Amino acid sequence: MDMELNINSAKCRSCYFDNLKILLITLVVVGHTIEPLIGSNPNIKLIYNFIYSFHMPLFVFISGYFSKNISSDKKFFSKITGILMYYIIFQLLYCLFNIYVLKEENFKITFVNPYWITWYLLSLVIWSLILPYFSKIKYSVIITLVISILSGYDNNIGYYLSLSRTITFFPYFLMGYFCKEYHIDTVRKYIRKKYAVLGLLIVFLLIYLLNDKIDYRWFYGSYSYSQLDSLNYPEYIMRIFTYFIAVTISTIVLILIPDKNLLFTKLGSRTIAVYGFHGFIIKILVKYNFFNYVDSLISEVSIIILSLLIVMLLSSQFMNKITKIIIHPKFFEQINLSKI
Repeated sequence: MDMELNINSAKCRSCYFDNLKILLITLVVVGHTIEPLIGSNPNIKLIYNFIYSFHMPLFVFISGYFSKNISSDKKFFSKITGILMYYIIFQLLYCLFNIYVLKEENFKITFVNPYWITWYLLSLVIWSLILPYFSKIKYSVIITLVISILSGYDNNIGYYLSLSRTITFFPYFLMGYFCKEYHIDTVRKYIRKKYAVLGLLIVFLLIYLLNDKIDYRWFYGSYSYSQLDSLNYPEYIMRIFTYFIAVTISTIVLILIPDKNLLFTKLGSRTIAVYGFHGFIIKILVKYNFFNYVDSLISEVSIIILSLLIVMLLSSQFMNKITKIIIHPKFFEQINLSKI
């Protein structure tokens, strides 16, 4: 079947994005699962650097892509309310979890400093609120890129209200918003997959060569330049480099994602529970020193397999129902990560 016709069918379009979302949420879980090991294992650090170089930028891009589908003020308000409710609930749950389960001393309940994975939810609220204004500005993507590059010099921008990440990742959100369906179709049509695979291997080789030197925190978007190792290059060059890598790999991934209904495709419509709950599992594993036993190739592979099992468990229908119990179904429909 002709690729363009195949992609443009509604059924295949849904499969395409569900496949993309299950890949991205899996990379989120894998990245968080192997994070405790990156300081002691160069192979794990390589995988971590590769994942973090593009997975959240592409996640944010897709969120922006689906933000254009809000056609009324009522839907806009419902979406903002839903995401904010999701953020408040899970921010509170993680705070209580740290206080009463992990027994962290002096841990305080706060909603202005997002805890770990919840930053994306608060940033998504802010992006959605400012989108109507920035979408009307000419060259807004370039403007936000310049703002992001300059903001890295300000040491006062950090975790508060997730401002640093909100600024750093906002260009991806705008790119997604301005991206049309035919843009993705055109790229997929004219760039053959064998060339995309070759490009992916080249970028991976580049990250491999820089693995020992690169400061992985550049990919977080949450640190000022003074806190990062710039490898003796100007700091703005390093931030531009992260954008270049993210856009390059993200484009390649968009080309390679299959638009067919596969064994795992359905799981792409149940990513909300995976995002919200996987952090509890990982924090428990850290508390009980589970990662201290990872000291061989077999155990490293086992960690990746464990990540996949976590995704499968949390994307089950049962966990989807549990999430609906915690969050009112009205808000659940608005924040479902398969629709944003």
